[in-house]
Amino acid sequence: MNRFLALSLVLSCWSQALAAQNESPGSALTLENRERTLRFTLLTDGDAPEYRIDRLTPDGATNVVLDRSPLGITRSREEFTAGLEFVSATAPAELTSVYRMLSGKQLDMRRRMRQRTFTFRNTSGATMTITARAMRDGIAFRYGFPRAAFAEDSLTGEATGFHLPTGGSGWMQPYQRASTWAPAYESDFRNAIPIGTAAPDRSGWALPMLFHSNDAWVLITEAGLDRTSYGVHIERAAEGGLYRVRLPEDNELDGIAPQATAIGFPWQSPWRVVIVGPTLATIVESTAVTDLAPPATTTDLAWIKPGRASWSWWSDTTSTRDYQKLFPFVDLASRLRWEYSLVDQGWQEMENGGDVNDLLDYAKARGVGLILSYGAGAARAEGTDTTSRDLLSDPMARRAEFKRIAALGVRGIKLDFLHSDKQYVMALYEDILRDAAANHLFVELHGSTIPRGWQRTFPHLLSMDAVKGAEQYGDSSFRENAAVYNTIYPFTRNVIGPMDYTPMIFGTAPNRLEHLTTNPHELALSVVFESGVQQFVSTPAMIDAQPDYVKEFLQVVPTVWDETRFVDGYPGRYVVLARRRGPDWYVGAITADTLVSVVEVPLHFLGAGPYSVGLISDGADVDQFASNSERLTNRDTMTVELAPRGGFVARFAPQLLTQGAPRAPERKPAAAAAATATPTPRTTRPRVPPRREP
Repeated sequence: MNRFLALSLVLSCWSQALAAQNESPGSALTLENRERTLRFTLLTDGDAPEYRIDRLTPDGATNVVLDRSPLGITRSREEFTAGLEFVSATAPAELTSVYRMLSGKQLDMRRRMRQRTFTFRNTSGATMTITARAMRDGIAFRYGFPRAAFAEDSLTGEATGFHLPTGGSGWMQPYQRASTWAPAYESDFRNAIPIGTAAPDRSGWALPMLFHSNDAWVLITEAGLDRTSYGVHIERAAEGGLYRVRLPEDNELDGIAPQATAIGFPWQSPWRVVIVGPTLATIVESTAVTDLAPPATTTDLAWIKPGRASWSWWSDTTSTRDYQKLFPFVDLASRLRWEYSLVDQGWQEMENGGDVNDLLDYAKARGVGLILSYGAGAARAEGTDTTSRDLLSDPMARRAEFKRIAALGVRGIKLDFLHSDKQYVMALYEDILRDAAANHLFVELHGSTIPRGWQRTFPHLLSMDAVKGAEQYGDSSFRENAAVYNTIYPFTRNVIGPMDYTPMIFGTAPNRLEHLTTNPHELALSVVFESGVQQFVSTPAMIDAQPDYVKEFLQVVPTVWDETRFVDGYPGRYVVLARRRGPDWYVGAITADTLVSVVEVPLHFLGAGPYSVGLISDGADVDQFASNSERLTNRDTMTVELAPRGGFVARFAPQLLTQGAPRAPERKPAAAAAATATPTPRTTRPRVPPRREP
C-alpha cells in the first residue's frame, strides 16, 4: 500500500449492541472517554435538551468544563429548540480512527473514541438526533435529521451554546463585520480578557476561542463542515460566560447568497468541538479537528508535495506584473532548495522582458515550481478582479483554466477573497478543491475561512489564511502587537489547521513598517508556525545578507512534521515548540516580552543517544544572529537567553552533525569578515549548557 496514502479506516468494535435504550425523561445520559478523564452529560429534565462537560481528575474530583449549555436547531418548517421529547439513546460504541496526513503537526494518526446517539421528537412528531463523541482530548457533538415528511428544508437558526465558568480568561478575536475586505478572520486577537466579555460589535466573536477556567484549558471550534451547512461564529453577548452560536452575517457577499442553509435528508451538522486539557500541551498537540473530518476523497496523492516558497508581493506589490522583478525570487528559491515561488495576482499582465510562460520555463530549468494566485471573489461585486472572480465562480471556466495552467506546468494555486461562511461559499470551496485535484493542482486559501478539517478530506489543501499575518505590517497597531499575536496563534488559530501567516521578515520594504521583533524571532516562525506551504516574505537581498548558517538552516527546515510537542509557553507571552521530521528534531521559541528573558528546554522528547545541536539565537542587535553548536542527550536541559521580542531555533540531529545543519560561523580574516557582514554575537551570549554526566 502506498506509504503516503491517507488512510481513513474506521474500525468499530461495539461493546454492546446499538439497539436503542429507552431511558426515562429527566435521567442524566452520559458518555465518558476511554481514559475516564472527560464526561459528556445530556440533560433532559426540561422541554429542551441541554448538556454539560466535566473533567474527571485523578483524585476523583469532578471539575466543570462547560456548565448547563443549550442545544437545539431550527428549520424553516420544524422547531427543535423547545417542546422536545426524549425518545432513546444508543449504547456507547468504541471507535478507532486510523489515517495518515500529508502535512500538518502530525502525520500518522490512531485515535480511539466513544460515541452515543440520542434521539428526540418534537411536537409534530419529527425527529432530531444528537451524536456525541468523547475523545482523549475533547468532546464533540453534532445534530442530525434522519428523515422528514418532505424532501427539502432549510436551516434558519441554532440554539447551541457553550457555558464557561466565570472567573477565568479568554483569548479570541472579533468576527469581522462584513465589508469589501472582510470577514476574513483578520481582526486583532484579544489577550487574556475576562470570560463573559462582550464582542466589540454585533458581529460577535470568531472561532476558535481559547479559555482558561476552573483549572482547565478549553478550545472551542468546529469540524467536519461541508457544502450541506454554514460555518458558525459566536454571538456578541456572553452574559454569565454563555457563548451562543451565531449564523453567518446576512450581509456577507453583499447579501447575494441567502443566510439560511438548504438541506436534504438524511442530514448531519458539522461537529461542535470542545478540546479540553489540564495543560496547554493538550490544546497545542490536539488533532481533534482532523480526527472528526471525513476521510480523504481520493487515493491519488503522490503528486502532492508540501514545501517552501519565495514571494515577491509582500515587499513589492507591483512585482507581479514585472518579469524582471520576479525571476530573482525564483533564483532565491533555487539557491535555498525551496520547492516553489508564488506569483501573486496580476501575473496575467506580466511584461518587461517576459510573461508567465517565460517565467514558468525559467523556473522549471532551476527546479522550482510556480504557484499562481487568483482572486476567487465568490460572486462579490467588489474586492477582487472581476475577470479572475468570474473565472473561478463559473464551473466550466474554472475547469478550463485549471486544465490550461496544469498543462503549462503550474504546481499550485492560491485563492483570495472568499469572504463569507455562508453555504454558497462552502460549496464553492468544495467545488474548487475537487476541480483542482482533478488537475493535480494543490491549493492555498487566502482571505478565507478557518480550517475545519478539510486538510484531511482534501489532502492537496496545504494552507489556509484566516489570520492577521505579515502583510499587515503596513498597520502601526499590528507592528506594536505582532509579537503578542505571534505567541497567541500557536494556542488558537494554528491548533485547528495550517496557517498561511507568510512569516520571516529580515528587513523592511517600501510599503511596510519596520518590525520590532528580532530577526531570530522571525526565523523561529518557520518552526513555531505550521503550514503545508510556508511562504517566506524576505527578499533575496534580505536573505543574502544573513550569515551562512542561517541560509543553511533555511535549506533544510521542513514544512511537514511527523509529530509536534509542546515544551513551554503561555498565550500572549511566549511559546516553545518541538517538532520532529524523520530522525531530526527542530525547536522554535519566540517571546513577546520586552525585557531579556531566559528559556529552559528539557530535552526529554529526544530519542536515545547523543544529538548534535545547532542553535541560532539572538545576536547583539535586533537584526543580528548568534550561533553555537553542542552535543546533548535527552537527559540535558538547554538554556537560551532571549532578547526582547526575541527567539531562537535549534536543530537536533542524531549522532554526527549532518550536512546542512546549522553551525558556528567559520573564523575568517578581518577583511573577509567585513565583506560578508557577519553580525557580532551578543555580549551576553545565548548558551547551550555543557552535557551533564549521568
